[in-house]
Amino acid sequence: MRLAVPAPRSVASSLLLLLSLTAAYWFVAASLARQWADDPNYAHGFFVLPMAAVLAWRRRHRYLATAGRVDAAGLWVIGAGATLCLLGVLTAELFTMRTSLVVVVAGIVLTVEGRERFRVLAYPIAFLMCMVPLPYIAYYRLTFPLQLESSRIAAEILTLAGMPLVREGNVIRLEGYSLEVVAACSGLRSIMTLGTLALFMLDWLALGVVRGLAFLALVIPIAVGANVARLSLTAGIAAISGPAAAESFLHELSGVVVFVTGVLALVAGGKGLEWIGRARR
Repeated sequence: MRLAVPAPRSVASSLLLLLSLTAAYWFVAASLARQWADDPNYAHGFFVLPMAAVLAWRRRHRYLATAGRVDAAGLWVIGAGATLCLLGVLTAELFTMRTSLVVVVAGIVLTVEGRERFRVLAYPIAFLMCMVPLPYIAYYRLTFPLQLESSRIAAEILTLAGMPLVREGNVIRLEGYSLEVVAACSGLRSIMTLGTLALFMLDWLALGVVRGLAFLALVIPIAVGANVARLSLTAGIAAISGPAAAESFLHELSGVVVFVTGVLALVAGGKGLEWIGRARR
């Protein structure tokens, strides 16, 4: 099968649109990068674009084997994205402006390459939404229930381990030490990071729709479980070695160890679901 090679005119048009997009959305991209750098909850945003590029590269043969043609319907998508950006500017809503960037990218691909090639690249384009931080109102509505649930489970584990404690909302009071489950320790950060990784891994796993959704659903219990394990470990360190040890480098080290364990659990879950699918076939 002969692969279609993009014409020089198509490449030039794509570069021109890319430069126009960069100029129009420079302030949006700059605000994204600042938040990724300043807010640890969204540090994974730096990796989303390279990951999306890898997903697109994996589709290069299908892309080149599909004929590209200009599709004017993409102009409507670009217009919708531009309208979202304008609404975001008027209402000072960053989430709307940043979402419009992904919509405009989708519109440009549809316009320049046509519907068939857009279908090939639809997943990598949609994956770009993982780089857009949640609105703060949504973030705090999600973190508070997770704070309470994580503190409740951690308190039950510590009680089973024989540690006397009193739990008051999201604060666990131990003898000589109080462990407060703040928003950063709610587990939402792990859910967003592991969720991004799960969406990336999904492209490599031979899972159907049902098992694919089951794999994505694994992110929540794994992230919450890893977060509870870190809270319990911190309380254990405080009980054994004192509060100073619990707040030393051991706290950060435990976070790295628990996160790596969560990633390994996610990989194991995906491979397990893949094996189940092969066994059923």
